[in-house]
Order: sequence, then structure tokens, then C-alpha cells
Amino acid sequence: MNDAVNDEEQGNFSETKQKAIDTGKYSAFDFKNRPPDGGFWAWISVVCVLFINTFSWGLNACFGVYLNYYVTEKYFENANTEQYVMIGGLALGLSFTACAFTNGLCRHVHYKIIMTIGLIITFLSYWLASIATTVVQLIFFQGFLMAFGWALTAGSTFLILPTWFLEKRSIAQGIATAGGGLGGIIFSRASDQIIKQYLTNPKYAGDPNHALRLGVAWALRMEALVCGFMLAISIILIRTYRPIKNTSKDKKPLYIELTAFLFRFDLMRQIPLICLMLWNMVYSLSYSILLFSLSAYGSSIELSYKQGSNVTTVQSVAQTVGRPLLGFLSDKIGRVNVTLISTILITIFSFVFWIFVTTYAQLIGFAFAVGILLGVNWVNFGPMTADVVGGGGADMNHAVSLQMFTGGFPLLIAELAGFKLRRFDMERPFLYC
Repeated sequence: MNDAVNDEEQGNFSETKQKAIDTGKYSAFDFKNRPPDGGFWAWISVVCVLFINTFSWGLNACFGVYLNYYVTEKYFENANTEQYVMIGGLALGLSFTACAFTNGLCRHVHYKIIMTIGLIITFLSYWLASIATTVVQLIFFQGFLMAFGWALTAGSTFLILPTWFLEKRSIAQGIATAGGGLGGIIFSRASDQIIKQYLTNPKYAGDPNHALRLGVAWALRMEALVCGFMLAISIILIRTYRPIKNTSKDKKPLYIELTAFLFRFDLMRQIPLICLMLWNMVYSLSYSILLFSLSAYGSSIELSYKQGSNVTTVQSVAQTVGRPLLGFLSDKIGRVNVTLISTILITIFSFVFWIFVTTYAQLIGFAFAVGILLGVNWVNFGPMTADVVGGGGADMNHAVSLQMFTGGFPLLIAELAGFKLRRFDMERPFLYC
């Protein structure tokens, strides 16, 4: 199966589309090169991207479980909270930023080769993190190395679906990005149970820190094996409608292609794209705090580890349901409309709900309410970018790279800022968060 349609099919699409009237709803590129908006391999690719997100970025949804154990059980004796928090920030923020350069690589190297290299790095990062003996090693393997694995594996998926869809872009992206929540559902409770199995084992009663190390190690190894297998299947089956790799004679050198997006001043002058970039940057700050903090917040109101992991799982379930729903609504009533409404509702929930949560039931309710809406950036930033510049070619590649490059920096520091804002001498320690 070829990645792109042949020239004859492409010509038929263009010829058919020329008879239509350009209403200005979509970019000129999409008007001239309309995607099929469905088909067998289109939806297979959606499922593949769903699995790739589930078994890469999706595991970030359960990092709060690890973080809670690292901080409260003093995983490494000389480590501090900021160092543990740095792991989650690196994994999510650096991977998002690095995706900007993954897009450039895809213009030179076949995307499946890049994704396979990412798969290998991802597997190694989990396995090496399981045998880390210092906090610096843990930061490097579970944070830094894992970020590059995720960027190479999942980064190019933002370019794949817009080549298949136009009117159904948001629902396709919503289904695919549901993997961010699905990963939390699959791994939050499983990781917690593996760790707890060792902590409660009478054999290790005299050395709880050794029990914790064993539990975390086998939880990470379980994730390495499961993710490695599922990512391999997804990479084999995924397809693109139009080629991502630049095969033209005027192909630029790799070093220029990697950084070309930084010099696309024509794109940076487009007001809609500037608005999208600013919104994505601001949204990323609150997204990370809400994603990582709820398990730790549970401990601050004296909930158990199990209850904290349950909260994380409920939030993941809500995201899994919410992202396709947000995608469906975006295609029906408008991507910008749904994005604005979701952002405003999350703001309201944070002010009038989270601040006053004091019980397990209330925290579960808040996690579900926010989780339904929380993934709106992952659902719509790609389709909205495609709506502005078109669903293919260098413009799409560079515009998505700009979004990721600028949106990754807030993700790097968001959770650390959240933890620094905690005040345990206050009645509500997370008030400033």
C-alpha cells in the first residue's frame, strides 16, 4: 500500500473540486487538493494515531501516580521535590518542543523510519529508568530521553491526519488524541497496583524503600514491554494520504529543513496563527498543573494513594470520552467556538469548584468535569492550524512546528511552577495553583 494516492487520482480530485465554489471556509490548498474525508485507510490511520498517543504521551497522564510516590516516600534520599517534578515537565514539554524538529525530519526521511527510532528510544528510556540509581539518572531517562522518544514516535502524527480529513478533521483528531486519556486509564491503576504489591509485601517490611524501588522498576518495565509492542503494530499499519517527505528537486539541506519554521515570518504575520499560538502557550500552563496535581492534591486533603490514583484514572476516563466529543462538537458548531467555550468553562470550574474541594467525592467530580474539557487543545490546535494554512505541504509542516515550539516551553515549567505555588502552611495549600 503506497502512502499517497497516485497522480491520476489526485488529478481527479483537483478536477472535481475546481467545479465547486470557494466559500473561503477552508484554505486555498485544501480547496485545490481536497482530502477524501474518510475511507478504510483513513480510519485505520486514526486508530493507529490513537494507539500511538495512548502508548507514548498517554502515559504522561499516569505520571502523577509516580510523582506522588517519589515525593511522599522519598524515593531517593538526597533528592528534592523540584527534581522529581522536573521529570514530568521534561517528558511533556521537551517532547512537545522537539516535535517541531521532528516535522523537519519528516521532510527528509520517511516518517516510519523516524517513528521506529522513536520506538526504540522510548523502550530504552523506560527500561533504563527502571534501573536508575540516582535522581539525575531518573531525570535523564524518565524525562529527557523519554521526551525525544515520544517526539520521534508521536510527533509526525500531527501531520498525518490532516492529509486524510477536511470537514471531519476535529472528530478524527478528537478520536486520535483520546489516547492521552486512554493511557491514564490503562496504566494509572496498573502501575499503582504493581508498586503497592511490593510495598505491602511482608518480605520487604524491613526495607520499605527497597520495596518501593522494586515496585517502580517493574511498573516501568511493564510499560516498556506493552508500549513497545503496541507502538510497533501501529507504526506498521499507519498510512498518509499525501506524502510528508519532500521529493522535489529543490529539496533543501537537512539543517535548513530542521530550522526553516523559525524563519517563516510570512506565517508569523498571520493574525489567526498568532492568536492560536498565544492561546496554546497560555493553555499549556494550566493544562499541566491540572493534569499532574490532582493526585498530590488528594494527599493534601488526606486521601490514600489508592484514592489519588482513582482520581487520576477518572480524569483519564473523562479525557478519553471528552476528546472525541469535543471533536464531534467542533465539526458541528465550529472549532473556535468549542475551544472558547471549553477554555472558559475550565476557568470557571477551577475558581468555583477546585478551590473548595475537601472530600474524595468532590475531587472525583472535579476530575471528571475538568477532564471532559481538558483535552480541547490537543483536539483543535492541529485542525485549527490546518484551517489557517492548509492541510498539507510546507506551510502546514512549518505552522505546526511553530505551534509546538512555542507551546512546549510553558509545558516545561508549568508543573514546577505549580509545585512552587503550593503553601502547606495555608488551609488550602493549592489555592495559588
